[in-house]
Amino acid sequence: GGGALACEACGFDFEQTYGERGKGFIECHHILPLHTRPSKVTRLHDLALLCANCHRMSHVRVPWLTPTELRNLIRGETAQSW
Repeated sequence: GGGALACEACGFDFEQTYGERGKGFIECHHILPLHTRPSKVTRLHDLALLCANCHRMSHVRVPWLTPTELRNLIRGETAQSW
């Protein structure tokens, strides 16, 4: 199977930090909220892999942040008020 599962926003890898216990673990985030999509079928390109912290931060307030917006926020490259 696939390679490492790392957060698409911050790069956190559960296996690197927690060893065997974290192997294969990551949270999955719908990039566009289900209630805003015409189809309820979820495809891989509709999802982002996020660590628990980034997943929570994406949902802190509306509008939800995309993985790219989260990455920019972490890097201090904010173009707007989050």
